[in-house]
Amino acid sequence: MFHIQAKQHENPPSFLTAKIAPIDKIPASSWVRDYGVDTLAPGASTDFHFHDCDEWWIIAEGVARVFSSDGEIQIGPGDMVFTPAGESHQIEAITMVKIVWFEGPLQGQKRKGHLHGELGEGSKEDRQKSEK
Repeated sequence: MFHIQAKQHENPPSFLTAKIAPIDKIPASSWVRDYGVDTLAPGASTDFHFHDCDEWWIIAEGVARVFSSDGEIQIGPGDMVFTPAGESHQIEAITMVKIVWFEGPLQGQKRKGHLHGELGEGSKEDRQKSEK
């Protein structure tokens, strides 16, 4: 058994109200490479991004919209979202939302974090452009 401790970030990214992340190293044998608990205020959103890993989110509290090249969905407590490596996505909080997320092993170019390229179909910005 491994106990991986986490802590509250003192200065979370501007789009987050709160961020909890691991402070202990995750065992190399684990299929989970990283995880966290993020809280977004109503109206807050992430940037439109992708990862070089698969990502899973479980919605612990609140309601949000998720945008991707596959379209738009509304998610709420208990829902799980899976975004495969390379799929651009964005989340926008409708109410205060708490998300528990997990990332799998890095793939392809094995870059960490939010990755950006051309805006893909389905982003909030693309929807706004098409509405004009």
